[in-house]
Amino acid sequence: MIIDVSTPADNGCNGPLRGTTAVYFPPGVPARADVEWRILAGEQPIRTGIAPVNSDVVTIGFDLRNDELPPDGLLRVDARARSSGGTVGEYGKPWNFRVSRDCRPLHVVSVGDSVMWGQGLDGDRKFAHLTADALTRQTGRTAQVHDYSASGAALDAPEMHPTGDDSLCAEGEGTTPDVFCQLARAGSEAASGGYDVDLVLLDGCINDLDPLFGIPVGVTPGTQDLTAAVRRECAGLGAEPVNPAANLPYFSGAKLGYGGRGMQAAIGKAHALPGGPKVMVANYFYGFETDNMPETLLQRWSEFVRSSAEVFRQAAMAANSVAGEQFAVAADGLFAQGGKPGDAELWMNPLGNEAASLRLLACPQLSELPPQCRTVAAGDPDVEGARRYADAFLMNPKVREWFGDGGPADGGFSVSSSTAAVGKDVSFDAAQAGGAIRHYEWYFGDGEREITTEPVVSHAYSGRGPNLPRLVVTDMTGRRSLYELDHPITVG
Repeated sequence: MIIDVSTPADNGCNGPLRGTTAVYFPPGVPARADVEWRILAGEQPIRTGIAPVNSDVVTIGFDLRNDELPPDGLLRVDARARSSGGTVGEYGKPWNFRVSRDCRPLHVVSVGDSVMWGQGLDGDRKFAHLTADALTRQTGRTAQVHDYSASGAALDAPEMHPTGDDSLCAEGEGTTPDVFCQLARAGSEAASGGYDVDLVLLDGCINDLDPLFGIPVGVTPGTQDLTAAVRRECAGLGAEPVNPAANLPYFSGAKLGYGGRGMQAAIGKAHALPGGPKVMVANYFYGFETDNMPETLLQRWSEFVRSSAEVFRQAAMAANSVAGEQFAVAADGLFAQGGKPGDAELWMNPLGNEAASLRLLACPQLSELPPQCRTVAAGDPDVEGARRYADAFLMNPKVREWFGDGGPADGGFSVSSSTAAVGKDVSFDAAQAGGAIRHYEWYFGDGEREITTEPVVSHAYSGRGPNLPRLVVTDMTGRRSLYELDHPITVG
């Protein structure tokens, strides 16, 4: 079983591709067996070999010439056991990875609300820059960030472009460009600058729900059906004519509901930028101290987290379907741990501590930031925490495939049922992830987490969803891989 493939950061753009693959030799295979391995481009093996087994994990080196690499850069590695008696096993689970010979700088565009992206951080410490840094380490290519985000930006505010031409977005004092305006500017500057965009970081439509103070006190007070409100505002089904929170204290004062274009349209516009970039949609959440917060409000906050994450996931899937290619992914819900496995402290994790927030990162206590930041600031920016989160952001399997880091193919776990009654156990089985796993980190999608050393676990959901489970496995080499179910679990 292949459990790791490591290649140099430049991914073969400067000479031949040299790397190593780590093969797990499971207990029970006859003694004195060998490992037969192969590297394939499509169905065609381009390198094979046999290595003697001298430990549980066998590390094998390989060397591929540039002319042997396929045009699309897609490679696959798998292995099987050969015993001394001549018995040959089946090839195990393959490992997919992509080799890029493009050594030009990566261009990363950041759009949305600048508070989400780390407004309180200086220069290259902003989240978009930290994400670009992580890509640089992963690919060996330099990265340039083009940041068009603005504090308070909505997803779509039609009054800024009443003629429908996003390139003519209204500008002036008190005007905050929306995401569509920001993307129009990004496209114009990319065209005039003669560069292609590789990646667009697009944060969620959180301001469309007027949640500056709304999330901790109920998410857009006046809206009874929160799930419907999230779907209406974020999915582009049409905003309410009047903002339900228009006349409530402490809100932004927006009288009109926000625009009709939703996340899918924004994803499509991002992909239309020069170069046809990949798009990562992320939803970062404002939060307050929760020690004295009523339980009912915490429940409503949790409902918002799950509902919005599902809307963005569906928007990315729909955009991919229309385009006929996989270019977009909803990466909200990825997470970083603040230490060793089992550490309960999760940083900015909507699947764990749902009160954690980029607000704490973006708004220092003592600063010259806008009043909304000064009002709710709870701590100094946590740059190391942001860096860990940026690294985890890139754990998404599609992102790894796009930018060359690769990972095991296929799903990592299965569930006993896609529907469940409240309080009834659902079983999770990670046998698909293979047998070389040190531990399993289960994120059940409802804010609960469990770490096991066995591949099977059960969980009872206490409230309705959508609940999208995720699993992170750590293998014998220490590498972590993330899997997620392709649909949420419905409870009720």
